[in-house]
Amino acid sequence: MMKRMRWVLLAMGIALMAQTTMSLVPQVSGYDGYTREGNSSNRYEVAGITNAGAFEAFFGKLQEAVKVNDKTEVAKHIRYPLRVNKDGKSHFIPDEQRFLEEYDRIITEKVKEAFLQQKVTDTFVNDQGVMVGNGEMWLGQFSNRFFVFAVNVE
Repeated sequence: MMKRMRWVLLAMGIALMAQTTMSLVPQVSGYDGYTREGNSSNRYEVAGITNAGAFEAFFGKLQEAVKVNDKTEVAKHIRYPLRVNKDGKSHFIPDEQRFLEEYDRIITEKVKEAFLQQKVTDTFVNDQGVMVGNGEMWLGQFSNRFFVFAVNVE
């Protein structure tokens, strides 16, 4: 009887641990329902991105906003202060209003072209984030949301 009770308790413990572990995986704001088709491994994990399918969906939506020049939508996906590197110097865009004012100086034709031509699954990924092109733009996940956090205009 005791042996059977131990097995029941062990099974209940394993079930509880599995449930708890699943609840520890953070959901990504606005992209909870996205899953990645095909290979289920997360190539963006080293960059701190917890859901590859959600990130890829975000990337596509951001590309569409850049393509149609929807500055307001793009501004919603910037992590402020945004680091902008140009001519060997960095400056920071403190907020959405300033980003909108300087949009054309930040999202230059070179930056836009690199981003629009970038296939998300061909991006370079490291512990700093996800790099677009030759470093024209860097993206990552912060507080369960995806953002652009740096732009290199040089």
